[in-house]
Amino acid sequence: MPVHIRGLRQVVRLAAIAALSVAAAGAAHAQQKTDVIFSAGPTGGSWTPMAAAASQVVNKRYPELNVQVEPGAALVNMEKIRNDKADIGWSMTTVMSDAQKGEGQFAGKQTDKGLFVANFYPNVWQLVVPANSDIKSVKDLKGQPVALPSRGNTSLAAGWEYLLKVNGMTLNDLGAKSYGPVSSNAEAVKNRQAMAVGWFTVVPASFIMDMGSAMQVRVLGVTDEELAALRKLNPGFVPYTLKAGIYKDQGVTEAVQTFQSPTVLIASSKTSPDVIYKITKAIVEEREEFGNVTSVMKGVTASDMAENFDMPIHPGAEKYYREAGLLKK
Repeated sequence: MPVHIRGLRQVVRLAAIAALSVAAAGAAHAQQKTDVIFSAGPTGGSWTPMAAAASQVVNKRYPELNVQVEPGAALVNMEKIRNDKADIGWSMTTVMSDAQKGEGQFAGKQTDKGLFVANFYPNVWQLVVPANSDIKSVKDLKGQPVALPSRGNTSLAAGWEYLLKVNGMTLNDLGAKSYGPVSSNAEAVKNRQAMAVGWFTVVPASFIMDMGSAMQVRVLGVTDEELAALRKLNPGFVPYTLKAGIYKDQGVTEAVQTFQSPTVLIASSKTSPDVIYKITKAIVEEREEFGNVTSVMKGVTASDMAENFDMPIHPGAEKYYREAGLLKK
């Protein structure tokens, strides 16, 4: 009888150990998370804090996802996704177009891995010169000293170089050139070391407000012919009009026709549709959070975020937009 009791106790003990092991395994499984690498932007811009806001929104709504933010930039992010080093990231429609066609900065590196997830806000091309100068068009910049974005920056590659190209010019046609961040570019014009500065950025642009505190400025617009030529080179360019009076204190009183390359969230085609579905749902339905990071996101609608500018869309994002009735076709 004692032997039987000892045997029974041993069975009970082994059963308890097995149950604990199963419970521990279940708990470990429940705690497993899917890591999502979010390649954001450089220091000082809005892309990094917006990525942080997006990660918080997604992680809170879907605890099984662990969105981790890393530094990046429009071209860098596409390159990282092309090389499977990021799952999602900020980019621009012009970068998407170049990558898919293997043109521009992606010549010889064609990729269809970077797919549209959501549209965020306009990145507007704004080319500024002193108002008291004789510079009225891009062609008037020939031989003039110009402050340019750093080499590799999207504003240089997709802004300056494309705009010069449709005017039959290259960077070599400009005069003395200095390269650097937008703040130093603006300072160079204020000090008359340069006669022009141009960047893709939000409206109103802080660099124009800064320049306008020291001088009256002129924003160079683009003609219908220039715009058509730009869109032929890269369909990622989208027409944009600066409203009259947006820079009236800086000397610009009339509306100015220019173009934009929208800030978009892209994802790797290798990233799970289920993961991207959840990310899309979270950022669209919690979009008001982004208005706390940058004012240009205030008032953005779900339909605005679903606008894909004819760019190929990630299956996970498409599933959400179709369920929400936000896709036009």
